Amino acid sequence: MIKWVNNLGKALVFSNIWIAICSAFWSLGAFQVLHGPSSMNSSVLGDLAFAGINAACVFVFYSITRGIYPPNKESATSELNIWLLKYGKFSIFSAVLMALALLWLNFEVLWSYQFWIMVVPGLIYWFHWNNFSIRKTWWLKPIWIAGAWWWFTVGVVQDPGEMVPDGWWISASLFLFLLELSMLSDWVDASEDRNHKTDTWINHLTLIQVQIGVGLLQGIVTFASDSYVPVILLLVSNLAYWAIPKYLKNGWKNMMFQESILLAPYLVSVFKNYME
Repeated sequence: MIKWVNNLGKALVFSNIWIAICSAFWSLGAFQVLHGPSSMNSSVLGDLAFAGINAACVFVFYSITRGIYPPNKESATSELNIWLLKYGKFSIFSAVLMALALLWLNFEVLWSYQFWIMVVPGLIYWFHWNNFSIRKTWWLKPIWIAGAWWWFTVGVVQDPGEMVPDGWWISASLFLFLLELSMLSDWVDASEDRNHKTDTWINHLTLIQVQIGVGLLQGIVTFASDSYVPVILLLVSNLAYWAIPKYLKNGWKNMMFQESILLAPYLVSVFKNYME
């Protein structure tokens, strides 16, 4: 039974299915805390379509980009890279099928400027020029990842004219929340990054320095806002920084816990609706 649960957990997390599901609920929750639940499609089917398309796009992006740079067999030590060596081709094949299905539903999107506005930050992340690459620049990498995530899941659907009071502060808090998770992912992948001689913030800053620095920014946003959303995001992100390095080991359980933190805005919106 334990072995079956372990294999299922690895499949969900390492195949990018879990991050796709969490991203869908992150986008849904972020939209609701920014604009209020009444601004979403009133039908359940509309909400599911909104979340489903987001999940499909994240699954495609993560699966294909991980496939572009497959792990080295000799230096792969993490559970993720060992799993990718074994099942990575199947994951890429599934992502290609998903991408074709999305294009079949709306092929005209390729000629839409909105589409390219959304995907360009992700494409630039993989761009190499001489010795420069965003993903190899330790201080720029987490900011870019957080910014790309914020733009794709929050920024492009953010309507300033329809935001709730303190919407700008909530939006800033969502970005800082993503920044903390982005930097935390480097901590989780530290051993693998060292094996591949990838320079990350861990080689320049301590975990406490990062927690205090980003936590102070979250604190400023929280202090300036009358909304309780930044307060909750601040508490959740600091709980993650305390719990993951201290109690969780590298592997799919750690990644699942980390990715599940993206559910926070959705749970906040559900709680708010329940209280009202």
